[in-house]
Amino acid sequence: MTYRCCIALLSLALFGCDEVIDLDPIDVSIPVESSVRPPPITGGTLVVLDNATAVAADPDRDVIHVVDLAFAEVLHTIALEPGDQPGRVVVSDSGLVHVVLRGYGGLATIDVDAGAVLSRTWLCTEPRGVAFNPDDATLHVACADGWLHQLDEDGASLGSTQLEPDLRDVMIVNGVVMASLFRKAAIVGVDGSRIELPPFGDHIPHVAWRTWVRPSGTIVMLHQLASTEPVPIEPDPEDIEVDGGTPYGGGGDPCTSGITGAAITTIFDGRTDTVPVSQSRLTVDAAASPSGEWIALAVPGAAAEEGTIRFQSTEFFECDPGARPDGDDGQVTAVAYSASGQLVAQSREPATITVFTDEPWGTRKVIKLNGEPRFDTGHEIFHRATSSGLSCASCHPEGTDDGHVWTFETLGDRRTQPLDVGLGDTAPFHWDGDMTDLTMIMDEVLSHRMGGDRQSSLRQASFQRWLFAQQRPPAGGDHEEPSQVSAGAQLFASYDCGRCHDGPALGGTITENVRGVRLQVPTLRRVSLHAPYMHDGRSGTLEAAIQDMVESTRGVTAPQADIDAIAAYLRTL
Repeated sequence: MTYRCCIALLSLALFGCDEVIDLDPIDVSIPVESSVRPPPITGGTLVVLDNATAVAADPDRDVIHVVDLAFAEVLHTIALEPGDQPGRVVVSDSGLVHVVLRGYGGLATIDVDAGAVLSRTWLCTEPRGVAFNPDDATLHVACADGWLHQLDEDGASLGSTQLEPDLRDVMIVNGVVMASLFRKAAIVGVDGSRIELPPFGDHIPHVAWRTWVRPSGTIVMLHQLASTEPVPIEPDPEDIEVDGGTPYGGGGDPCTSGITGAAITTIFDGRTDTVPVSQSRLTVDAAASPSGEWIALAVPGAAAEEGTIRFQSTEFFECDPGARPDGDDGQVTAVAYSASGQLVAQSREPATITVFTDEPWGTRKVIKLNGEPRFDTGHEIFHRATSSGLSCASCHPEGTDDGHVWTFETLGDRRTQPLDVGLGDTAPFHWDGDMTDLTMIMDEVLSHRMGGDRQSSLRQASFQRWLFAQQRPPAGGDHEEPSQVSAGAQLFASYDCGRCHDGPALGGTITENVRGVRLQVPTLRRVSLHAPYMHDGRSGTLEAAIQDMVESTRGVTAPQADIDAIAAYLRTL
């Protein structure tokens, strides 16, 4: 997008201009709303079996596809319950396939030969990752609430271990069961071990989209890098003269990282090596080729004409944009390699499996999957990158938040706010309450700061309907002691927390003066997943945040027993 001079957006002041203002283009195409509006992209829903059969989970249509790669045909389309939202897939030594059902809250066991669901096991409100340990034939499922569940292949519980909230993928590393942390991009083990990724220049790692272990024992993590530098909120006209450039996206230089972008970190023998993915868009899945020469990336944030799959050489030349195969692969959200080295890519819309017979530019076979179209304007606006390379999902992965504290010029530190808490009737928006409605956010943030096209009123309304429908269930609390939760609820009331955190969302509707700063009161829905806390992220734990609020609003220091009880109650929200 090229500006000849800066435009006026809502209440923003115009820069002085001698010429006629070149307004942003407005997208007036007719919005499309899917009959079942798709959930945010989570990625990584594909596995290839040794017998050249692919199993693809389809969270948009609540089905499991079993595909014969050699004959390019769909063997089975297994219908699940509406809202199951199947995610990560793993195969056990017995040949059974186990699929995480995020919407249901458990694990489905699939007989791929019969094309049937053998069992469904409820585990927690939000399961995310799963791994099979061949050493003892056990399954390990990671839940967002921080609990790691161990099961046998029949779904019987073998015990649970509490790690910490926001677990993502599960790995078996030299016999130790480990799990990644989604927002922090760290790794924790059941043995108490912890791996933190180091900063990369003026960026820090966060949002671990996919983490896996190679046969050599090397851990590979696809994650994002977030800038620690001040972020401009008033673009200078000189900074946006470059086509496709805004300060949010690195000023238009393809070799300069914007405020956030994709990276791949390898971890082996205590050493880490991080390489940013040049010219990255929203990237949600990755797979390493058996030869070790290539890493395939699923890039659903890229525009269709750019191609949403990329091959990156593991030599990682500086500012290497990677290889993009010719042809339209759809909106690729998952990638996996077969044992013979064929890359298999899954597109969510249109629903297809593409098989590449050579790496990386070989011939391809496209296999159409069964199911209704799921193209949706709101979903599209949220995930596709603007000309700056950023999308809404860059800072709000999976329709929630990245857990990062940004330093904004003129504003100071501001933690990204979650979106999966039900935003309807919670205006004004942003910590400072400076955005009166979603139209203002789309014009000021999406168009002005991120370099996207302005949207027609019809498209804005469609986006708002999709976004306001995003509300995940409570974060957990299944393991909390009921008496402790009950006591916490009473203490929450006695400390008058409900004066500000009121209504069905327990907040989100009013602006209050907190320690001399007027701030929008956040909702407490799913609060246990949203560390660090407060507008500037100064409280690292839920307990610290509760004490901070008691001190700032009541002028007293609460006993630790009260803090612990209130925290137990909040973890159930």
